Amino acid sequence: MPGRSLLAPLAAGLLALGACADEPPAPPISGGRISGTSATTARAGTGPVTTFDGTYQGTATLNPDRSRRCPDPPPSLEATVRQGRASLVINPVTRQTLSGTVGADGDVRMVDVVDRNVMTTGIFNAISFTGRHQAGVCTYAISLRKL
Repeated sequence: MPGRSLLAPLAAGLLALGACADEPPAPPISGGRISGTSATTARAGTGPVTTFDGTYQGTATLNPDRSRRCPDPPPSLEATVRQGRASLVINPVTRQTLSGTVGADGDVRMVDVVDRNVMTTGIFNAISFTGRHQAGVCTYAISLRKL
């Protein structure tokens, strides 16, 4: 059959591609040499980032915008980082808390459970947190110090 002669090479090619799909990606190259970290180890991860664990306290400052009226920020803020999870009490009266995961370089995006338009992004380091809080169209600069 003439149609069958075209299917055999196509099937062989698909089988070859399928065999490659299970192979792990090549290890990263650093400075022209293959890095010592295997691809399997890099994908598995080393667990939560604990470098930034602790309690941070500080303030938020409204980023002024003359086109709208935004609520005043709370007089003080407190963030806690434990086992790579950060939480920020953004409204102490209602105990509204944002949460997120801290990356290896300290970056974080914390969001409200109910309203995803309420978020705080920023960077933790060994002694502080610097970030930006957004609630709808209102934005605030956040500066916290590690206790």
